[in-house]
Amino acid sequence: MMEIITFESLPSTQLYLVAQLKTGALKSPVCVVAKTQSAGVGSRGCRWEQVEEALSFSFALPLEKLPSDVPKQSWSVYFGYLFKESLQNAQVWLKWPNDLYKGEAKIGGVMSQIVRASIVCGIGLNLKARRYSALEGVDKDALLERFLARVQEGIAWAKVLQAYRLEFSQHHRSVFFHHAGAKIPLSDALVLEDGGLQIGEKVYYGAR
Repeated sequence: MMEIITFESLPSTQLYLVAQLKTGALKSPVCVVAKTQSAGVGSRGCRWEQVEEALSFSFALPLEKLPSDVPKQSWSVYFGYLFKESLQNAQVWLKWPNDLYKGEAKIGGVMSQIVRASIVCGIGLNLKARRYSALEGVDKDALLERFLARVQEGIAWAKVLQAYRLEFSQHHRSVFFHHAGAKIPLSDALVLEDGGLQIGEKVYYGAR
């Protein structure tokens, strides 16, 4: 079982866990949860704004305990899709490579990085928000338990990719992603075996 450490508040679960792993104060596997975050980290290094209620956590697992076939640039796709499945909500989908959407509105995000011999993944999900979209009526403890159990099953990348490709074709025809300061439309994108996207003659990879 993975140890779960809960805080009333942290600036960022991701930054805290990475720092603790580097100093050896915490060891993988471990999960850090914060009831509130004052300086959460979002996509492309942007600040993730605090909302009225959210599920905010980061976890670390030894790379040797995870499927060896997951491409290193696609950990966020891998964990993001497993988390999306754990929500058990047909309205939620994973926008490539790391954003959680409900319908046409962003409700959360995923980020991952390798720290020493572990993968560290942070996930934030809005549950109540006045200014932003949110997914209400979620049992946070049950969701976290369900997701971490899925992660520790060691599900193969090939299985996740097959399911994600089906979802991708349903939701990505009218959206775009940011790359090098530009908005790249995803209407004609193809998901490659390593989780990258081919658009015309170019191949794109999301940052971990």
